[in-house]
Amino acid sequence: MFAAERLRIIRSYVLEKKKASVAEISRMLGVSEVTIRRDLEALDEEGFLIRTHGGAILSGEDNLDALPSAGEADAEREQRSEISEIAIYLINDGDTLLLSPGKTNLAIARRLQRKKNLVVLTNDLAIASELASHPSARVIVPGGDLDSLTQSLNGPLTIHGLRQYYVAKAFIEVDGIHLQRGFTIKYPIQLEVFQEMMQMSQERIFVGTPSVFNQISFSQVGPLSSATAVVTHPAVPDEYKRQLFESNITLYASFTAYNQTGRIGDLRR
Repeated sequence: MFAAERLRIIRSYVLEKKKASVAEISRMLGVSEVTIRRDLEALDEEGFLIRTHGGAILSGEDNLDALPSAGEADAEREQRSEISEIAIYLINDGDTLLLSPGKTNLAIARRLQRKKNLVVLTNDLAIASELASHPSARVIVPGGDLDSLTQSLNGPLTIHGLRQYYVAKAFIEVDGIHLQRGFTIKYPIQLEVFQEMMQMSQERIFVGTPSVFNQISFSQVGPLSSATAVVTHPAVPDEYKRQLFESNITLYASFTAYNQTGRIGDLRR
């Protein structure tokens, strides 16, 4: 069975059942669990479902029309890849970092193999797992309550754990960036943890694909002015470029960075 056909069947099955385990899909399709895990990772990248331990659940969108088409999903995955490539040029060997939960930050984590002697804090289990094989990174995961939907740790224990540290750069991924409402996220359970992350970092670098601009999610993390920098894709709306420039927040939307004073150089040099 070709991969495209497997993905079509898995989409239909998860859409009907709302959740599924790797084992049951493997039995249904007669392929290995390793193959199914790869398929679920691809569908997670599309935003169709959310990976969980041992399986997956349908993404929060109830309306099938709201789900991204294959073309839209591929475009957003490519944007995340480009954003993560830009972000890597902001990270130096020996840096102390924080990565909030999110697919773009997971893409950043996958590129950190290029860097040496890092200290990385994260409350995202997928990011921690990705970094477990890093040859020279120290990965710190605070305690807390595991949220099965986001596969992240939250709550008072997480906040207490984060308060023990201070990092040079926090990469904070959000679900909405809006001129009036600032930076927002979907899940209230994560809000206090995100706000603590902002307090424990010298540089607050917000990341997001162009799709999050001009969007307002449920919980406000902070105003636009709370950012040190924003890393995104060149397709970001022009009015946001102007607002960030006027607020003296550096925008990295390509390998050339810009702030209020104009071009400040090519990151690859």
